[in-house]
Amino acid sequence: MAVAVRLALVAAPPAAAEMFLPDIPGRSHNQLLDDLAGQLAGDTRFVPVRMESRVRLVGKHAIAWIAVTRYGAGEAPAEVAAPAADIPEELTLFDHQHFVEIELAHGHKLVGTLLDSESVEHSRLGDHLNRSSTWLRLWTPDQHYLVNAHQVVAVTELGEVW
Repeated sequence: MAVAVRLALVAAPPAAAEMFLPDIPGRSHNQLLDDLAGQLAGDTRFVPVRMESRVRLVGKHAIAWIAVTRYGAGEAPAEVAAPAADIPEELTLFDHQHFVEIELAHGHKLVGTLLDSESVEHSRLGDHLNRSSTWLRLWTPDQHYLVNAHQVVAVTELGEVW
């Protein structure tokens, strides 16, 4: 199954693309996001990506970030989405929210929220970043980003969530 994404390769502007996942009936939009994150976190070094009607094998190390629209088919489109501070119901289990700006090696910056459920003793942003996998999950009002931690230069906490 092809999943529509925006893909930013290192030193290239973001572009529309499709990534491939197993077609499992009854899969929710959020499960697709988890599957995509799992594919990126796997041991393979290259992933198939369709861009401009051609399938290419792209080195995961060269991916700066991937963005997927947060709303699946039949859900609210981005232009009429709830206010930015509203976190989707499926995310209410997270205890800590870090509103951040992520600066990437190629100069691009992303602003959004990192969500965490660690104990109070490990609730700092640094704890979250140092414990995260290679792919950081960043939420914005209309996009879910998977950010390659190897491409992150700095993360700045901006204070309150939106």
